[in-house]
Amino acid sequence: MPTATYSRRFIIVDDHTVREARDRQEEREERRPKKRQRKDLDSDEDEDHPDAPPKDPSKRRRSIFAQSKAPAERDGVYWMEEERANCHLRVSDTLFKIHRELLSCSEFMVELLQDHERLSGPTSEENPMHFVFCSVEEFRAFLWALYATVDDLALAPDNQEYVDRLFLIAEMVYKYDVPKLYDWVFATLLAVANNDIYMESCSSAALTRFLDLSIKCHKTKTTAAIVKKWVGRLWNKSTPSTPAILASDRHDLEDLRGPAYYVHLLDMHDRQGSPTGYGATHLRMDEKLNTNAPVIRLLGGYWSLVNLWERTRVKPIELPPAGSCCVSSSSSSSSPDGPEAPIATEAHAKCVAAWERRWISAAGWRRILGVSSPDILGLLACLRDQLMNDDDLKAALNPACRLAGLEALKALRTKMEEGLADHFVGVV
Repeated sequence: MPTATYSRRFIIVDDHTVREARDRQEEREERRPKKRQRKDLDSDEDEDHPDAPPKDPSKRRRSIFAQSKAPAERDGVYWMEEERANCHLRVSDTLFKIHRELLSCSEFMVELLQDHERLSGPTSEENPMHFVFCSVEEFRAFLWALYATVDDLALAPDNQEYVDRLFLIAEMVYKYDVPKLYDWVFATLLAVANNDIYMESCSSAALTRFLDLSIKCHKTKTTAAIVKKWVGRLWNKSTPSTPAILASDRHDLEDLRGPAYYVHLLDMHDRQGSPTGYGATHLRMDEKLNTNAPVIRLLGGYWSLVNLWERTRVKPIELPPAGSCCVSSSSSSSSPDGPEAPIATEAHAKCVAAWERRWISAAGWRRILGVSSPDILGLLACLRDQLMNDDDLKAALNPACRLAGLEALKALRTKMEEGLADHFVGVV
């Protein structure tokens, strides 16, 4: 599964010193448990990522010092007035005053504080230690977790506000290497991903944010759970398909891409206008998808699915021998010269001929003709239903062969559903 890459990170030690932060963190990651190991995020390809500093040193210094000299306000929640809270921190234009021992949750943060005190002296309101690559909201959620009681952390997420806070905490834990909270926050997020009540009611924006975070942090189980729930909601029409398409393309997720594009393609019929005087139907696209890649995938998928049905309706699937046909075929296989061999071949040949004849006839019935041509899943389900209730088929086939054929048709539909993404690859 592709993952995003980031440029090297830099940390403000004081108003005159900036150093790289990744080297020490990478050394610690070699000592961390394997389940927390992360891939090296160094890259020159993602300079525009919000967590990445400018590569040009002159631009980097100007942007950092401009931030450090701007006015700042005390945080309304985590500016502690008590004397023991003597650690002054700054995030963007907000000042925090907290208990120093809280930073012991992260060896990385302890090192940053020690470097700051060695080079600039103790922290104060005029000389705070800076956290550069996190937002105020992320840092505030992080402090909530550090000050929270065990009972607070054990509460089951039951609303969007709580889940949003988990997202912010996970971002901080991932960026600043916080073992104390790592297992808790990602275990809780996995539980959220498997929570039917939340996952079936949250917005597409929440699903997108959840998926982006899970992939960024390399949480494969959580990602799989999110995709499964999202696909289920696409099938029951409880969420729009456009956000799912964008997410599947961004992360190259075939399990999500197939259902998302398929559902969107079928829904496009309802969004088209009336035919022109020449009988033409002009294509209307969602503005968010009106770029080359999604349009080509949708048009390619339409052509591929229609072509698949055109082949399927005139070429019935093979009818497996079963029951008396299967027994006779087994006998003929063990004794090819035996007297029963011609009878077995002839018996199943009659079943096959009747199966193919009724298949082609059913494919032309009015009910099936009313199903949209690219709706291969709907067409196969309708065809199976027609054959299941076909009296002529019941009379012509032995019961075991008939049931085997219907099961083979059901298996074909399942296979087509699993391979939907293969139709939406665009131009090759």
